[in-house]
Amino acid sequence: MGNLSKVLNSQEFCVTAVRGLSLEDVLRRLGAVHEESLPEYRIDGAVESLGPDAWAVRLYSGPGAQWVYLFDVNGQTGVSHKRPVLKRLSEGTEAVSVWSLIGSTTHVTQARDGEVVATCSTWMFEPASGPDPDRLNGALERAGFFREDETEEDFTDALAALDAVEDEFGLEVEPGAVAGPLPTMIVPVQLI
Repeated sequence: MGNLSKVLNSQEFCVTAVRGLSLEDVLRRLGAVHEESLPEYRIDGAVESLGPDAWAVRLYSGPGAQWVYLFDVNGQTGVSHKRPVLKRLSEGTEAVSVWSLIGSTTHVTQARDGEVVATCSTWMFEPASGPDPDRLNGALERAGFFREDETEEDFTDALAALDAVEDEFGLEVEPGAVAGPLPTMIVPVQLI
């Protein structure tokens, strides 16, 4: 089990990772005007402070990290997983996102150079589709998806999808740092 699944111990979450950009670049792509004045919230206090309907993300970038991570404050909204947001974040680079809705399904999407190249809904029990799904399909297959025996007792779509993208894309987070206060912003509606 990877570090993301240790941080996102809920069945309802959305996490997106963007490669090769600084935290400031990600904030600008999301429409932040004054990055230095963003409030900071802990993983367990953001919803209480911002409300259950807030389309907000907490941002994390470890020292020397290749990826900037966006953790949706309310996992059910999947704001960082929305196509317009992924397209904007992935311009000139790539982004990968896992969105899990409680008791429903898990969506995994890869975007590159401003386009969604692969997307998979685990509820459909079919491989990812898109112009370039091979990398994502390989990662999901290695994690246990698309098999006849996929109904193993300990197989959980959300956790398996997190493990798949962590392994394939080299994602790494520090669980303690991600649980602590992180810069948080409301994603403007015009991006969605």
